[in-house]
Amino acid sequence: MNRVLSEIKTLLSTAMTTSIKQYYQGEVAVVPQSYLPALMIFGNGTEVVAKSTAKDQYRYNITIRVVIDLKLYLKESGTSDTIKAQQAIINLMEERNTDGTLKDATVLGTLRNNVRGTDYLFNNDITIEYQTIQRGEFFYYQADCNLTATTDLLTR
Repeated sequence: MNRVLSEIKTLLSTAMTTSIKQYYQGEVAVVPQSYLPALMIFGNGTEVVAKSTAKDQYRYNITIRVVIDLKLYLKESGTSDTIKAQQAIINLMEERNTDGTLKDATVLGTLRNNVRGTDYLFNNDITIEYQTIQRGEFFYYQADCNLTATTDLLTR
């Protein structure tokens, strides 16, 4: 799984050079505010399916998490600023061009432009979930992009 995570991290860091400050391979509980917005990619599990007596298919369940500092968007106007934070992270994850195509410098755009990696293939089903997170005195707005990457392995 580490090779797949590393390759996806490299693809994302190359495509999103100006929008993300820090990239992590692995889940980080609390990201320092000076490193935000940050992107982390980590595995949630591996499923092995026997395809034949000589080949197995590995399915890697992966999360790509983007975290922004919610306090940067909060001023005295309250709700409208919270909506700006939501719009900012949605733009990082799935912003579209005026013609409706995904922007290349987004998580979803990068994934869709690179469906095949060196030795893996993404499935077509990707979910993105958005939520506000509080860790200690810090408030984050976070997006989790969940997907599955598959690869075949010759076992014999």
